[in-house]
Amino acid sequence: MELSHKAKLEDFKSVSPGRFRLSVNGGRPLTGEETLAVGSYNALLTSPILPGAGAYDAAAETFESSHDLFRAAFPRGFAWEVIRVYSGPPVITFKFRHWGHMDGPYKGHAPTGDKVEFYGVAVLKVDEQLRAEDVEVYYDPGELLGGLLKGPLLVPSAEEEDARQLGERLGEAAIVSASGAAPQSQACPFLASAKREE
Repeated sequence: MELSHKAKLEDFKSVSPGRFRLSVNGGRPLTGEETLAVGSYNALLTSPILPGAGAYDAAAETFESSHDLFRAAFPRGFAWEVIRVYSGPPVITFKFRHWGHMDGPYKGHAPTGDKVEFYGVAVLKVDEQLRAEDVEVYYDPGELLGGLLKGPLLVPSAEEEDARQLGERLGEAAIVSASGAAPQSQACPFLASAKREE
């Protein structure tokens, strides 16, 4: 909560100043300042695979844009809860669930109203005051993003629009061909002008 709602790391009550690190799925640990600068969504969704799949590009999102994106997709909230604790301090290992109902659009995909959720495991090392020093998070981002990309596209991409137009033209050509009628001169202006010159 503090990562999403506090602007200065020194105002955080839950982390050890200067010692906090966050790593996701074995990736490079981010310092507290780095995590705060990019935002929690970008920190959790940094992956070389996701941008190519059109699912999420942490490098293209800012702290603000990433939060706007998920607030829009989950207008009723995106809850986070601890399901089971496996070990106590100073190294706390636990299973968590992050979930919400997709009642808003996500990256051009229509809302589905479905519950979107994912589960993960985290290892949290704390200091004597129970402030986080090191957090390792492990989860499958596909569980989250698959649910968000499930809805149909609201606006077709340029490639999809080109394919639709090509399909229409091919359909018109098939009708003309089947009817035996001469093609209209506007179908191919180069061929029409060549016929006139003969």
